[in-house]
Amino acid sequence: MEPHHHARVSSGAPFWLLRQGLLDVCESPLPAHADIVIVGAGITGALLADRFVREGRQVVVLERNAPAEGSTSVSTALLQYELDIELVALAEQLGEQAAARAYRRCSDAINELETLTQSLDDDGDFRRATSVYVGTKRGDAHRLRREAALRTKHGLESRLLSAGELGERYALKGHAALETDQAANVDPVRLARSVLRRAVVAGAVVCARTEMTNWSETGNRILVSTVRGTCSAAAIVFATGYELPAGLPNDVVSLHSSYALVTQPTNDLGPLANGAMIWETARPYAYLRATPDGRILIGGVDVPFKNSDVRDALLPVRTRQLERYLKKLFGESLPATAFAWSGTFGETADGLPRIGRMPGYTNAYAALGYGGNGIVFSQIAAGLLGALCAGQAHEDEQLFGFAR
Repeated sequence: MEPHHHARVSSGAPFWLLRQGLLDVCESPLPAHADIVIVGAGITGALLADRFVREGRQVVVLERNAPAEGSTSVSTALLQYELDIELVALAEQLGEQAAARAYRRCSDAINELETLTQSLDDDGDFRRATSVYVGTKRGDAHRLRREAALRTKHGLESRLLSAGELGERYALKGHAALETDQAANVDPVRLARSVLRRAVVAGAVVCARTEMTNWSETGNRILVSTVRGTCSAAAIVFATGYELPAGLPNDVVSLHSSYALVTQPTNDLGPLANGAMIWETARPYAYLRATPDGRILIGGVDVPFKNSDVRDALLPVRTRQLERYLKKLFGESLPATAFAWSGTFGETADGLPRIGRMPGYTNAYAALGYGGNGIVFSQIAAGLLGALCAGQAHEDEQLFGFAR
């Protein structure tokens, strides 16, 4: 019998929510004044709130749903310095130095996230991992050799594996692979909740189920209107996942639907044992990792986003595709699917996020972590916007901002 016949499949409640039950919901009253209003209480909003409030600012976080219930809950949370666009290709777009800096900043952000989780009451299951980037086509051996050389040139940890070494080490078929220990994974919902709890203890106000209805900038103040009243702030930051804030051109990003599943727990994690996570050079690519409770997690089979109804209607078909992919790796011993879900993510032409001051505004900012490195980009955003909201320049604004 095919694994999906055993499955309990849900598109409405991603794995990270299903395994933890209901989220804590803050029903705080909306203050009339604040230093910074953050729109969005996912992982990006949480990291921003924590950063701002620890710098002594009065912070209000608005969330139309429950905290971490949106894009954060559908994340598969592979933390990598590697971008969806390889370093060689990115260097051709941005220049070698800028491309290498983008990769290094992602590498630094993983270390920063590890340090942050060690300071929390709940580390969000942060675990170091080994990323294995598998070349699926014959020409990929040469391609990955060039990629490894450029990464090494710029001090990025990476090892080139031959087809034989890939098979011996991971029992995987491929023409070559890049392996790096500068990677990690995490439970995104637990991490967001843990960071938000600390921010609230430090004085941040989180207003859940409070939708913003309008906002405007007048002089040096931002007036934010919600279903529960208004708040005047010195700055506003949009941390809204793939959803573009009003005022930004819609050609900044292209949207895609993605699909994921996790199996029942198993004692045989195959190539995913010992903290390995696997992805591939094919586009769109599949990516796999294990969860701390011994499940196999796989995501991919992306398609252009049309609307949420079309996205979710494809879930059964896409689930079977992912199961077939897993069956090639694990054979008949593949455990049954436990949960499957769909989500939407944004992609930019250069694979980089949009973080910075919104065009045409003085005190309005956005942290839009497009691409496959959303949580890593969220950490970068905390540092970059922390500086900008304090009136300071930041060397990464040119690299990640809206003017590029």
